[in-house]
Amino acid sequence: MMFVIVLSILPLIIQDTGWGIKASTENINRKRVVLFSIDALRSDMVLNLTSQGVLPGFKYVVENGAIAQGMVVSFPSSTAVSHAVISTGAPPGITGITGNSIHLPGTSLTSSVSGFNGSYLLAEPIWVALDRQGLSCVVAAFPQSTPPAWEGKVRRSLLFNPYDTSAPGITPSALYTTNRSIAGATYISISPAVNWSGSLAGVSIINAHETSIKIGDDLWYIYLINSSGARRFDYIAIVPKTKDLSRAVAIMKEGEWSKPINITISYRGREYIVAPLFKFIEGSIDNLRIYRTIARPFEADAPWFNNRTVAWRIWNDVITKTGFLTDGDYYGLNNGWFDEDTFMETVWYTNNFFMEFTRWLIRNTYWDLLMTYTPVVDNVYHQFLGLIDPSMPYYDLGMAQKYWSYIVRTIKWVDEFLQMLINETDIKRTAIVVVSDHGQWPVAKLVYINNILEQAGLLKRIGGRIAENESIAWYNGYNQIFINLRGREKGGIVDPGMYDYYVNFILRLLANITDPSTGELVFSVLMKRQEAFGLGLFGERVGDIVVSTKPGYTTPGGFSPTGGPFVNVSPLRTITADHKDLPYYPELYAVFVAVGAGIGKARLGLIHSTSVAPTISAILGADPPRNSTGNILPILATTREVTTVKILTTATMTREMATTVRETIRDTATHTIYITMTRNTQTVYASIDAQGQQWYVIAIGSIMLVLGIAIGYIIRTQSRR
Repeated sequence: MMFVIVLSILPLIIQDTGWGIKASTENINRKRVVLFSIDALRSDMVLNLTSQGVLPGFKYVVENGAIAQGMVVSFPSSTAVSHAVISTGAPPGITGITGNSIHLPGTSLTSSVSGFNGSYLLAEPIWVALDRQGLSCVVAAFPQSTPPAWEGKVRRSLLFNPYDTSAPGITPSALYTTNRSIAGATYISISPAVNWSGSLAGVSIINAHETSIKIGDDLWYIYLINSSGARRFDYIAIVPKTKDLSRAVAIMKEGEWSKPINITISYRGREYIVAPLFKFIEGSIDNLRIYRTIARPFEADAPWFNNRTVAWRIWNDVITKTGFLTDGDYYGLNNGWFDEDTFMETVWYTNNFFMEFTRWLIRNTYWDLLMTYTPVVDNVYHQFLGLIDPSMPYYDLGMAQKYWSYIVRTIKWVDEFLQMLINETDIKRTAIVVVSDHGQWPVAKLVYINNILEQAGLLKRIGGRIAENESIAWYNGYNQIFINLRGREKGGIVDPGMYDYYVNFILRLLANITDPSTGELVFSVLMKRQEAFGLGLFGERVGDIVVSTKPGYTTPGGFSPTGGPFVNVSPLRTITADHKDLPYYPELYAVFVAVGAGIGKARLGLIHSTSVAPTISAILGADPPRNSTGNILPILATTREVTTVKILTTATMTREMATTVRETIRDTATHTIYITMTRNTQTVYASIDAQGQQWYVIAIGSIMLVLGIAIGYIIRTQSRR
C-alpha cells in the first residue's frame, strides 16, 4: 500500500520550554453533516461526466473536497442491504438486512419481510447513535428510518420515510383509458355531457363528452372538450364528486400536467388527504389516456413521520406544490401507459419532491446530521442503461443517443440537488457527504432460479400455488436459496440428515447452468452459507446457498412468465439493467465524495461502505454506531493551532518559521513579531486499507515532532551565544 501525505504547513510552536504540536479539537461539535444518498449512481459515470464539465455540483466537490475512485458496497448489492451498511457501519451479517426481502427462521419457506423496515435492523443506525450522544438528526428519507421502529430510541431527532405511507385502493398510480388493450389500465367509457353546470372561462366548446373515475370510494367526473371539430378532445376538466365546472380542480390541454390536487378522499369509512397530479396524455376518442400519479396519503396505518406538526407543515409548504411522487413510474412505462418522455417527467417530479423536501428541512429544522435520498438514477438505469451498451443483443445504435440523453439528464437533476445542498448550507460549517448504494450493469437475460429448481423436482406448484409441503428449496430473489429444513422452517420437510445432500445437489445443479444462446456459464459465485462469511453474510437470516451471476444476467425472484428459466430482456417492458450481485465488478462501484467543514482535499482509491458512518461520526466529534466495524476515512482536515509566538530577530534566526528556513536576519534583536496561525493539514491516500494509513500518519507525525524539537534546540542554543 502506498500513501502520500500532503502538508500545507508545518505548524510549530516556539515556547520557553521548547517546541510542540497541538491538534485542536475545539469547535468540532459545531460542525454539521448532510448525507445525500443517490440510489444506484455509478462511480465511473459520475467521474466521467464531471470531467466533461456537465455536473457543476460534483465539479465543486472534486475541486474542493475528497473523492473516491469507487465505493465497494455490501453483498447483496441491493438498496435495503447497502443502506443498512451505510447507516450502521456494519456488514449485513450484523445488520440482519440480507436482502430487500428477508426470510426469517421459524416462518414458512416462501415467507418474507421487508428489508426496508427498520424493525428488522439489528445494528444501531447513526441517527440513534448520535441522538444517544446528544446530537440531533433529521432523516428525510432513508431505508430503515421507519419512524415507529425507533420510537423511544430517539429523543431529539426527526425521522421521516415517505415510502411508508400508503392506502390500498388510493395510492397506486392509474391510467384511465378507452383502449381496452393496455395492460394494468382502468377502462373508461365516454358519453355526451349532460346535466353539467358552471362554465370554463376562455375555453371554446364545439361539443363535450363526459366520463367518470373512482379514487377510493369517491366518484370524480371528467369533462371532455372538443374545441377544434376534429374527432378528438383538446381539453379536459377534472371535477371531484359533482358536475359543476366551477369546481374543477384541474383544466388541461392535451399533453399538459395538472398541479398537485390537495384533496381528501374517502375509502372504506376512512378519509385520506392526498395530492396527486394528472396528465392529459392522449385525446383521441378510441385511445383516450388520462394518467394519475401515485397518491400517497398524509396519514395512513403506517406513519411516515415521528412529528405530526412538522409533517403537516411539510405537507402544506412542500407536497401541495411538488406532489408526493417517490419513484419514476416504471410500472406505467413497462405496461405501455405512456412513452419515455412522460416517464422522465415522473422522474423529474420525484427528484423535485425529494429536493424541495430537503430544502425545507435545511431551512426549518435544527440538525447536526441531515440524511436525504433520491431514487431517480436507479429508476432510469433500470429502464435505459442496457440500451446504451453495444454488447447487449437489443442494442440499437440509432436509439442509443436518445437513451444516453435520458441518463445524463437524470444525473444532471441529481447534480442540481447537490448544488442546492451546497448553496443552502454554510459550507464552512457543514460537510456534505454524497454516496450511492451500488451501481448497475446492463442485462441481456433474466435467469429464474425457481424455475431451475422446479425443473429439477426441488420445488412444486399446484394450480399456480407453491406446495410448500412438497418443496425442498426456494430462491428468495436476493442471491440466496433456502432449504425447507425441518425444525427451522415452519412446516419444513427436509430431514436435517439430508441437508448437506440437497445443498451440494443444488450447487452442482447451478454450476452447470449455461446460457442457451452462448453456452456461457451463468453464475460467478456459488457457495454454502458458512463460506459466505468473507462477503459479510452470516447469521440465521442468510440463505443456505449464496449465488451471484456474471455481468449481463440477473436473477429475479418468483417464476418466469414463459415457464423456462431464461427470459430475454425486452426493452421498455422489462428492466435492461440491474444490481444486487457481487459488488467487486467496476459497474457496481458506488459513489463517495465529500466537501465542506472538516474535509480535506483527497483522492482515494477503493473504499468500503462500512466506513461512511464512522467517518461522519468523526466529523461530528461523536463515537460511531455501536456495531460499526468500518474505519474512519482519511479525508478529515486536521486543524492545528499555532499559539501566540514570540520570535527574537537575531543574526541566526529564521524569519518565516512556519513555512521556510531560507531567509536569515542579519540585525540583532531589533524587533519582535507576534504570529498566530491556523492551517489545515490534508491527507491523501489511494488504498482500501485505512488501518495501514493510520500507521503512516503516526510515523510521519512522530518524525515531524522529533524534527521540531531538534530545530528548536538548535535555535535556542545559537540565540544564547
